[in-house]
Amino acid sequence: MKKMELSSKFIGNWQGTYRLVLSWLPDPNFISVSNMTIKSIVNDKFLVLSYDWQHEGVSQDGLILIGNINKQSEVTASWVDSWGMSGKIMNCYGAINQLGDIALQGSYEVPDNPDWGWRIEIPCPTDSTLQIIMYNLSRYSCESTPGFLSKGCQKFLRKVRHLKVALHH
Repeated sequence: MKKMELSSKFIGNWQGTYRLVLSWLPDPNFISVSNMTIKSIVNDKFLVLSYDWQHEGVSQDGLILIGNINKQSEVTASWVDSWGMSGKIMNCYGAINQLGDIALQGSYEVPDNPDWGWRIEIPCPTDSTLQIIMYNLSRYSCESTPGFLSKGCQKFLRKVRHLKVALHH
């Protein structure tokens, strides 16, 4: 599916719940209110997802810029987030399937270790619900294909932080 065909499903102001899971903590769930604005820019060639949330009373925010050549399933994105990354922009690569689901993956440096990564899943929104799931992937998560875990690797997700935003128009 082409991103252009999806723009009307994404564009707008969304409000909902932001759930941050830090699985290594005794009480791993952190819930906050989240707001997201999605708009089309540069003659409808890109979508900008701008969001906010809170962690332990501190305001956080982020931005994802998504682009796609409308005749291909390939998607590129740039992502910044005040809580989950340093001052670097993370470039992500992925695909949009026939249902309109977007899957992205990017990586970042970990000093003295192999790179870690993020997997971002954005299922095609319904008229009233948008969900974004972000997984922080350690070098131990053993994923080979974005969006799919190989058997036996599920145990590693317990060591990975992930955040889930469920938003409504």
